[in-house]
Amino acid sequence: MGSLLLLYNSHSGMQTVGRKLGEIINLYTAAGWDVTAHPTQSGDDCRYTARRLANEVDRVVVAGGDGTLNGAVNGFMEAGLTRPFGYIPCGSTNDFSHSLGVPVQIIPAAKNALFGRPFSYDIGCVNGRYFNYVAGFGAFTDVTYTTPQNQKNALGYFAYLISGAASLPNISHYRVKFESEERSGEGDFILGLVTNTLQVGGMKNLLPKDIELNDGLFEVLLVKNPKNPLDLNKILAAVMKRDYSADCFEYFKTARVGFSCDAPLVWTVDGENGGQHTETAISCNRQALSIIVK
Repeated sequence: MGSLLLLYNSHSGMQTVGRKLGEIINLYTAAGWDVTAHPTQSGDDCRYTARRLANEVDRVVVAGGDGTLNGAVNGFMEAGLTRPFGYIPCGSTNDFSHSLGVPVQIIPAAKNALFGRPFSYDIGCVNGRYFNYVAGFGAFTDVTYTTPQNQKNALGYFAYLISGAASLPNISHYRVKFESEERSGEGDFILGLVTNTLQVGGMKNLLPKDIELNDGLFEVLLVKNPKNPLDLNKILAAVMKRDYSADCFEYFKTARVGFSCDAPLVWTVDGENGGQHTETAISCNRQALSIIVK
């Protein structure tokens, strides 16, 4: 079959990939692949290794959570990868794999990485950093990388909700300007999401249903600061219905959007710390990478 690079994060989620590593390698070897297994080290090792080796092998398979996949995708984009790559989701929430329909069990996902079909999907870029499915600021967006790993392992995405609820008394709002071809404006927002996904933070029913992952468009959702309990109830009711037409939201689709704020906004990118920026430019690279799905 050729050469295969297995990039895996042994610390993701419940650390199941480490326990299944021998079985995965045997599966790939039996299928005729020459396997090189690379455990990701600290920092940007996944990104650097993907950039260095992605075009040197016939197939890359990434095993880890959404953050591990983000590192690999940044390396793929920097390397100009054109071949399809496989993914074995091993994180706590695995938002992106749920959107794609990639199996969540380790061995079925490992088999799928060999025998599934390629799907070309959109890749986002926020101030030079690539992302698979979400860039966000404001309420709860920092929860995904401030929640301790052992709490994520024990509770899964409920850990995010628990940590988010604990931060409610200290919730902040930000005066933000946004600009795109489709819509521009300014307001006080508690949450901003730029997404290409069916699921965020383990919540499948947050975003509207008319979403395609390869149409070259992001879904932008901005939640205005509630001024009183009635406003808050309106927001909660609209979220439950996935109806963002009310005046407490800004919701639109776009290929490019910019944000500006007097104070630095803390961004989350695919569940990882995306840095602080007063000026943020986000663009969509249509069908830039090909991932193997069912």
